[in-house]
Amino acid sequence: MTIKINKLGAAAALAILAQPVLANDVSLSLISQAPGSSWYSYGSTFGEIISDSEGEFSISVDVLPRGGGMTNPVAASQGVADLAFATANAAVWARDGIGEDFEGRQSQDIRAVVGGLQIAHTTIAARKAYVESTGQDTLEAMMAGPNYPRIVMKPQGSQVPIMADYIFQAMESGLEDMRDKGAITQISTAQIAQMLRDGTADVYIENSPVGQATMTEVTLTTDMVFVPFPENVLDHMTTLGAAAGNMPAGSYPGQDGDYLNPTSATILIANKDVSADVIYQVTKALVEQRDAIAEAYPALADWDPQAGAQPDQAVIELHEGAARYYRERGWIE
Repeated sequence: MTIKINKLGAAAALAILAQPVLANDVSLSLISQAPGSSWYSYGSTFGEIISDSEGEFSISVDVLPRGGGMTNPVAASQGVADLAFATANAAVWARDGIGEDFEGRQSQDIRAVVGGLQIAHTTIAARKAYVESTGQDTLEAMMAGPNYPRIVMKPQGSQVPIMADYIFQAMESGLEDMRDKGAITQISTAQIAQMLRDGTADVYIENSPVGQATMTEVTLTTDMVFVPFPENVLDHMTTLGAAAGNMPAGSYPGQDGDYLNPTSATILIANKDVSADVIYQVTKALVEQRDAIAEAYPALADWDPQAGAQPDQAVIELHEGAARYYRERGWIE
């Protein structure tokens, strides 16, 4: 009997040794936005893809239902979250401590994982009737005064006033200066289209992906023209993480040609101290499920992972693990 037990014990031990070594368990947190937002939806899908990924690690992802464009880079840098959705421009502002939201607290511990997920365009659209009646068809002419256009945009809390401030600064002015001149009205998106239809506003500044509801309503209900950006403004915005790019012709009614404008991509970032091996697996999983992501979210259908790995879309330094994957693909040096 004793011999039999020993044989069974030995057989069991050999069976255990023959089994594959289980992957290391890793838990990651991904900060997105409140439920109902695009980022929260993206986070759910990204979390599933990462959790189902094959590789050295068995990864679980906890999607945090809070955050936003201006808070997520700080959360990732401070280690409150391992991964975060952010806009490219806000990631640069946070990294460099630019603007009142980040001044004095640089978030230098953030790195890019994937870039160029969804491109937002900063646009300046003017009522066609206003342009025809004043002859002010350029931003330079509008800013020259003394008869400034009535400019409408979203209220504080949105990135739009910040983007507008930087645009005006490049033209030796600023948002406060334009407010003092009575040129700025900040209201909810529900009122913007109505003001332009009524002729109580002349110019609309926005930052949004193509197809955004308010811009679509504005251009469908009011004849609008897209005001070109001066080269010095485009150069200035590029240094702030909003690289120049084209909004394709026909994106909105009245837009007959490509529109060169400051763009801002949604990017996925990580704290630099997250293991490079883990981020390699995360990057590989997301890139290789690109088609599934695009099918689930038409807004991400234009995501090109190779382009997103480049400096103009990733914007900040790539995480070591992401860079390793992109080098293996031959996308970066």
